[in-house]
Amino acid sequence: MFGVSLKKIFAYGLLLLAVFLCSVIVHLPAKFAIEQLPRINGLSISGISGTFWQGRAKSVSWQQYGFGEVNWDLQAWKLIQGKAELNIRFGRNSELGLTGRGTVGYGFSGPYASNLMASIPAEQALKYVNIPAPVTADGQFELIVKDYKYASPWCERGEANLVWNQSVVSSPLGNLDLGTIISDISCTDSQLAAKGNQETAQVSGAFTASLQPNMTYDLDAWFKPGAEFPQRLSEQLKWLGEPDGQGQYPFVYSGKL
Repeated sequence: MFGVSLKKIFAYGLLLLAVFLCSVIVHLPAKFAIEQLPRINGLSISGISGTFWQGRAKSVSWQQYGFGEVNWDLQAWKLIQGKAELNIRFGRNSELGLTGRGTVGYGFSGPYASNLMASIPAEQALKYVNIPAPVTADGQFELIVKDYKYASPWCERGEANLVWNQSVVSSPLGNLDLGTIISDISCTDSQLAAKGNQETAQVSGAFTASLQPNMTYDLDAWFKPGAEFPQRLSEQLKWLGEPDGQGQYPFVYSGKL
Protein backbone atom coordinates (compact mmCIF):
# COMPACT_ATOMS: atom_id res chain seq x y z
CA MET A 1 0.00 0.00 0.00
CA PHE A 2 2.82 2.32 0.95
CA GLY A 3 4.69 1.41 -2.27
CA VAL A 4 1.66 2.24 -4.40
CA SER A 5 1.37 5.67 -2.72
CA LEU A 6 5.04 6.39 -3.42
CA LYS A 7 4.49 5.50 -7.09
CA LYS A 8 1.53 7.89 -7.27
CA ILE A 9 3.51 10.65 -5.56
CA PHE A 10 6.42 10.06 -7.94
CA ALA A 11 4.12 10.10 -10.99
CA TYR A 12 2.36 13.30 -9.85
CA GLY A 13 5.76 14.85 -9.16
CA LEU A 14 6.96 14.09 -12.69
CA LEU A 15 3.72 15.46 -14.11
CA LEU A 16 4.05 18.69 -12.13
CA LEU A 17 7.70 19.00 -13.17
CA ALA A 18 6.75 18.53 -16.81
CA VAL A 19 4.00 21.15 -16.53
CA PHE A 20 6.42 23.54 -14.84
CA LEU A 21 9.10 23.05 -17.51
CA CYS A 22 6.56 23.51 -20.32
CA SER A 23 5.31 26.68 -18.66
CA VAL A 24 8.85 28.03 -18.35
CA ILE A 25 9.57 27.29 -22.01
CA VAL A 26 6.27 28.69 -23.27
CA HIS A 27 6.71 31.90 -21.30
CA LEU A 28 10.46 32.23 -21.87
CA PRO A 29 11.06 35.94 -22.56
CA ALA A 30 12.14 36.60 -26.13
CA LYS A 31 14.76 39.10 -24.98
CA PHE A 32 16.45 36.53 -22.74
CA ALA A 33 16.35 33.82 -25.44
CA ILE A 34 17.81 36.04 -28.19
CA GLU A 35 20.55 37.31 -25.88
CA GLN A 36 21.75 33.69 -25.52
CA LEU A 37 22.19 33.24 -29.27
CA PRO A 38 25.66 33.64 -30.83
CA ARG A 39 26.52 37.17 -31.92
CA ILE A 40 26.45 37.84 -35.66
CA ASN A 41 28.66 40.67 -36.91
CA GLY A 42 26.63 43.45 -38.50
CA LEU A 43 23.29 42.27 -37.10
CA SER A 44 21.54 44.57 -34.63
CA ILE A 45 18.26 43.71 -32.86
CA SER A 46 16.56 46.03 -30.38
CA GLY A 47 13.21 46.60 -28.70
CA ILE A 48 12.60 42.89 -28.12
CA SER A 49 9.32 41.94 -26.42
CA GLY A 50 6.97 38.96 -26.11
CA THR A 51 8.06 35.36 -25.71
CA PHE A 52 10.48 33.12 -27.53
CA TRP A 53 7.47 31.56 -29.26
CA GLN A 54 5.58 34.73 -30.15
CA GLY A 55 7.61 37.88 -30.09
CA ARG A 56 8.56 41.14 -31.68
CA ALA A 57 11.73 43.09 -32.35
CA LYS A 58 11.01 46.78 -32.82
CA SER A 59 14.11 47.33 -34.93
CA VAL A 60 16.30 44.95 -36.91
CA SER A 61 19.22 46.08 -39.04
CA TRP A 62 21.93 44.32 -41.04
CA GLN A 63 25.09 46.29 -41.77
CA GLN A 64 23.74 49.72 -42.79
CA TYR A 65 20.29 48.46 -43.85
CA GLY A 66 17.32 48.96 -41.53
CA PHE A 67 14.52 46.40 -41.92
CA GLY A 68 12.18 47.89 -39.34
CA GLU A 69 9.97 45.83 -37.06
CA VAL A 70 9.95 42.02 -37.15
CA ASN A 71 7.22 39.83 -35.64
CA TRP A 72 7.50 36.05 -35.35
CA ASP A 73 5.44 33.02 -34.38
CA LEU A 74 7.49 29.87 -33.76
CA GLN A 75 5.70 26.70 -34.89
CA ALA A 76 6.16 24.41 -31.88
CA TRP A 77 4.91 21.27 -33.59
CA LYS A 78 7.68 21.57 -36.19
CA LEU A 79 10.25 20.99 -33.47
CA ILE A 80 9.12 17.36 -33.36
CA GLN A 81 10.32 17.09 -36.97
CA GLY A 82 13.66 18.61 -36.07
CA LYS A 83 12.84 22.00 -37.61
CA ALA A 84 12.83 25.50 -36.18
CA GLU A 85 10.14 27.18 -38.28
CA LEU A 86 8.73 30.68 -37.91
CA ASN A 87 5.92 32.62 -39.49
CA ILE A 88 7.26 36.16 -39.78
CA ARG A 89 6.11 39.65 -40.68
CA PHE A 90 8.61 42.44 -41.21
CA GLY A 91 9.11 45.95 -42.49
CA ARG A 92 7.06 48.32 -40.36
CA ASN A 93 9.03 51.59 -40.18
CA SER A 94 11.68 50.12 -42.49
CA GLU A 95 14.19 52.67 -43.79
CA LEU A 96 14.22 50.75 -47.08
CA GLY A 97 10.45 50.71 -47.45
CA LEU A 98 10.78 46.92 -47.44
CA THR A 99 7.81 44.93 -46.13
CA GLY A 100 6.94 41.26 -46.20
CA ARG A 101 5.69 38.11 -44.57
CA GLY A 102 6.04 34.36 -44.91
CA THR A 103 7.61 31.23 -43.48
CA VAL A 104 11.31 30.70 -42.81
CA GLY A 105 12.97 27.82 -41.06
CA TYR A 106 16.07 25.80 -40.31
CA GLY A 107 16.21 22.01 -40.41
CA PHE A 108 18.83 19.29 -40.40
CA SER A 109 19.62 20.08 -44.05
CA GLY A 110 19.87 23.85 -43.56
CA PRO A 111 17.75 27.00 -44.06
CA TYR A 112 14.54 27.04 -46.10
CA ALA A 113 11.59 29.32 -46.87
CA SER A 114 8.11 29.06 -48.34
CA ASN A 115 5.29 31.43 -49.27
CA LEU A 116 7.62 34.33 -48.53
CA MET A 117 6.55 37.67 -50.00
CA ALA A 118 8.57 40.89 -49.96
CA SER A 119 7.87 44.30 -51.49
CA ILE A 120 10.10 47.35 -51.99
CA PRO A 121 9.74 50.59 -53.99
CA ALA A 122 11.66 50.42 -57.27
CA GLU A 123 13.28 53.77 -56.50
CA GLN A 124 14.79 52.30 -53.31
CA ALA A 125 15.89 49.01 -54.91
CA LEU A 126 17.68 50.67 -57.84
CA LYS A 127 19.79 52.77 -55.46
CA TYR A 128 21.86 49.61 -54.99
CA VAL A 129 22.27 48.93 -58.72
CA ASN A 130 24.99 50.61 -60.75
CA ILE A 131 23.21 51.92 -63.88
CA PRO A 132 25.53 53.80 -66.29
CA ALA A 133 22.82 56.26 -67.36
CA PRO A 134 20.87 59.17 -65.80
CA VAL A 135 17.64 57.26 -65.26
CA THR A 136 15.20 56.86 -62.39
CA ALA A 137 12.47 54.30 -61.81
CA ASP A 138 9.03 54.20 -60.24
CA GLY A 139 6.72 51.39 -59.27
CA GLN A 140 6.95 48.51 -56.82
CA PHE A 141 9.05 45.34 -56.85
CA GLU A 142 7.30 42.31 -55.38
CA LEU A 143 9.19 39.07 -54.77
CA ILE A 144 7.17 35.92 -54.11
CA VAL A 145 9.24 32.92 -53.00
CA LYS A 146 7.05 29.85 -53.36
CA ASP A 147 9.68 27.36 -52.23
CA TYR A 148 13.37 27.63 -51.34
CA LYS A 149 15.95 25.35 -49.78
CA TYR A 150 19.51 26.50 -49.22
CA ALA A 151 22.65 24.70 -50.34
CA SER A 152 26.06 26.28 -50.91
CA PRO A 153 26.61 28.59 -52.67
CA TRP A 154 22.98 29.58 -53.36
CA CYS A 155 20.38 26.83 -53.34
CA GLU A 156 19.41 23.20 -53.59
CA ARG A 157 16.12 24.24 -55.14
CA GLY A 158 14.01 27.35 -55.46
CA GLU A 159 10.99 28.76 -57.24
CA ALA A 160 9.97 32.42 -57.21
CA ASN A 161 8.33 35.25 -59.12
CA LEU A 162 9.57 38.82 -59.33
CA VAL A 163 6.95 41.36 -60.40
CA TRP A 164 7.58 45.02 -61.18
CA ASN A 165 4.19 46.70 -60.89
CA GLN A 166 3.38 50.08 -62.48
CA SER A 167 6.93 50.27 -63.79
CA VAL A 168 8.08 53.57 -65.26
CA VAL A 169 11.64 54.45 -66.30
CA SER A 170 12.40 58.16 -66.58
CA SER A 171 15.29 59.78 -68.44
CA PRO A 172 16.15 63.23 -69.88
CA LEU A 173 15.03 61.95 -73.30
CA GLY A 174 11.61 60.75 -72.18
CA ASN A 175 9.71 58.37 -69.96
CA LEU A 176 8.89 54.74 -70.69
CA ASP A 177 5.75 53.15 -69.26
CA LEU A 178 6.69 49.47 -69.04
CA GLY A 179 3.47 48.34 -67.37
CA THR A 180 3.79 45.14 -65.35
CA ILE A 181 6.96 43.11 -65.80
CA ILE A 182 6.66 39.50 -64.63
CA SER A 183 9.74 37.32 -64.18
CA ASP A 184 9.81 33.62 -63.29
CA ILE A 185 12.89 32.57 -61.33
CA SER A 186 14.09 29.05 -60.62
CA CYS A 187 17.16 27.63 -58.93
CA THR A 188 18.43 24.05 -59.11
CA ASP A 189 21.75 23.00 -57.59
CA SER A 190 22.77 26.69 -57.43
CA GLN A 191 22.05 27.27 -61.13
CA LEU A 192 19.79 30.30 -61.46
CA ALA A 193 17.43 30.78 -64.39
CA ALA A 194 14.99 33.60 -65.10
CA LYS A 195 12.60 34.60 -67.86
CA GLY A 196 10.23 37.51 -68.16
CA ASN A 197 8.22 39.71 -70.47
CA GLN A 198 6.20 42.93 -70.68
CA GLU A 199 4.03 44.80 -73.17
CA THR A 200 2.55 48.31 -73.34
CA ALA A 201 1.60 50.73 -76.11
CA GLN A 202 5.08 52.23 -75.81
CA VAL A 203 7.29 49.16 -75.81
CA SER A 204 7.30 45.37 -75.53
CA GLY A 205 10.09 42.98 -74.67
CA ALA A 206 11.19 39.66 -73.21
CA PHE A 207 14.31 38.05 -71.79
CA THR A 208 15.85 34.81 -70.58
CA ALA A 209 18.89 34.71 -68.32
CA SER A 210 21.00 32.21 -66.41
CA LEU A 211 23.71 32.43 -63.76
CA GLN A 212 26.05 29.57 -62.84
CA PRO A 213 27.76 28.94 -59.49
CA ASN A 214 31.08 30.10 -61.00
CA MET A 215 29.38 33.49 -61.69
CA THR A 216 29.23 33.06 -65.47
CA TYR A 217 26.02 34.38 -67.02
CA ASP A 218 24.05 34.36 -70.25
CA LEU A 219 21.41 36.92 -71.27
CA ASP A 220 19.18 36.81 -74.32
CA ALA A 221 16.74 39.73 -74.57
CA TRP A 222 14.88 41.94 -77.02
CA PHE A 223 12.66 44.97 -77.08
CA LYS A 224 10.34 46.40 -79.71
CA PRO A 225 9.19 50.04 -79.84
CA GLY A 226 5.41 50.47 -79.92
CA ALA A 227 3.16 53.07 -81.52
CA GLU A 228 3.55 55.42 -78.55
CA PHE A 229 7.32 55.08 -78.12
CA PRO A 230 8.71 58.54 -77.12
CA GLN A 231 10.00 60.45 -80.15
CA ARG A 232 13.25 61.64 -78.55
CA LEU A 233 14.10 58.10 -77.48
CA SER A 234 13.21 56.81 -80.94
CA GLU A 235 15.83 59.14 -82.43
CA GLN A 236 18.50 57.39 -80.36
CA LEU A 237 17.68 53.91 -81.66
CA LYS A 238 19.93 54.51 -84.69
CA TRP A 239 22.90 53.84 -82.41
CA LEU A 240 21.64 50.29 -81.91
CA GLY A 241 21.68 49.41 -85.59
CA GLU A 242 18.78 47.99 -87.54
CA PRO A 243 16.04 45.90 -85.90
CA ASP A 244 15.40 42.34 -87.08
CA GLY A 245 12.59 41.29 -89.40
CA GLN A 246 10.07 41.47 -86.54
CA GLY A 247 11.05 44.99 -85.58
CA GLN A 248 12.88 43.78 -82.47
CA TYR A 249 16.22 45.01 -81.14
CA PRO A 250 18.06 41.98 -79.74
CA PHE A 251 20.61 41.93 -76.91
CA VAL A 252 22.73 38.83 -76.35
CA TYR A 253 25.42 38.88 -73.69
CA SER A 254 27.53 36.35 -71.83
CA GLY A 255 30.41 36.72 -69.45
CA LYS A 256 31.43 36.53 -65.82
CA LEU A 257 30.35 38.78 -63.00
